[in-house]
Amino acid sequence: MAFVAGKNSVFKLDNSGGSITDLSSYITDVSVDFGDDTAETTAYGDTSKEYILTLADGSISVTALFDATLLAHLGAVRGSSSTLSYEFYPDGTTSGKPKINGECILTSMSPGSSVGGTATLNFALQCSGAQTIGTA
Repeated sequence: MAFVAGKNSVFKLDNSGGSITDLSSYITDVSVDFGDDTAETTAYGDTSKEYILTLADGSISVTALFDATLLAHLGAVRGSSSTLSYEFYPDGTTSGKPKINGECILTSMSPGSSVGGTATLNFALQCSGAQTIGTA
């Protein structure tokens, strides 16, 4: 098995002008969640529940260090009526490395801080449309 170091990850998100922007220097954690909706098809006489696959879904949670530039970036795309492109490279952007990308909507951003820690800026994205798992 070839495990990878998270420090090599890269995360990019559109800015308000629609240009994909590398936000990696602010980010400490990214979690991409792929989900698939199902519909129950159990009928009379069945002894176990049965399901069919319906629609794919996904969301992204990001933990970042607070920075005024990142706050401005997110503030400018917050409430946008169009989707934002994102790209996530869990093992860096070298050709052939894994790449997850698609379109999303900023659904929340949460600046915070604690006395003994660093200020943070966490944000969540709802995927919209098909998400692609491919390579750089």
